[in-house]
Amino acid sequence: MAIQLSPETERLIQEEIARGRFGSIDEIVREGIRARSDEADAERWRKHREAMTRTREFVTATPIELHGVTLKELVEEGRRM
Repeated sequence: MAIQLSPETERLIQEEIARGRFGSIDEIVREGIRARSDEADAERWRKHREAMTRTREFVTATPIELHGVTLKELVEEGRRM
């Protein structure tokens, strides 16, 4: 696969290899992809935690009477819909 890089990017790559931080361009590309994937995973978890916090705050602020229905039954009914 041929990839075109700007002169600035080529310079940065050569500097990283010269410093010994990476042994090849392939290592740099793999590390960049891995870092990006880690960032995406972290963002998904951040959004998940925020949603859970909002849900917890809503449930705490808005008590719901279940009138004999268990929370498990309510969740199961929601899944059937």
